[in-house]
Amino acid sequence: MNAYQYPVKELMSDYIRAGLGVFVPFGLILFTDLLPLVFYIMAALIVLFGIYGLRTGLRQATALTIDDVGVRQEGPLGAIFDRRIRWAEMRDFRLRYYSTRRDRTGGWMQMILRSQDSKAEGNVGGAGGDSRGPIRIDSSLPGFDDIVRQVYDAAQEHGLSIDPTSATNLVSMGMGDGDPPPRSVDPGLPS
Repeated sequence: MNAYQYPVKELMSDYIRAGLGVFVPFGLILFTDLLPLVFYIMAALIVLFGIYGLRTGLRQATALTIDDVGVRQEGPLGAIFDRRIRWAEMRDFRLRYYSTRRDRTGGWMQMILRSQDSKAEGNVGGAGGDSRGPIRIDSSLPGFDDIVRQVYDAAQEHGLSIDPTSATNLVSMGMGDGDPPPRSVDPGLPS
């Protein structure tokens, strides 16, 4: 079993952005005479960046555990953000790259995992599917490459098809051959 958590140093830029986004508009509201429209825009910015700061704090306090059964995400708000996806019930594995520059030299990756049984998604800790939604993991998490490798191995072991974009991103990380396996056809759907 491996446990992972976002360190403060990886989230520091997010905390700084949130702080500036809250305190600069707050300072403008306090120390200047603003038109009503500008006041409401500044108040909206305070709320938006405040939510962004809270979200960053939740990310820092969330722990991710990976074992032979699956992936578990546990956060400070308990059942609201706790999720578990068992390897055998994983239906979707996506690996996306988000570029910050045109030449694709800067950016980050995000892995998204979804459970197979959407009807059992409310059964946190139950015998069925344990997830209440997808688990999203950013490449700023230390050990991200190891996590992707474990998820990729589990997807291969359970015959999960991988979309072309994820296959290309896996190759850039040194995994897979870049040729996604054909998607299985659901027997209940017409071909």
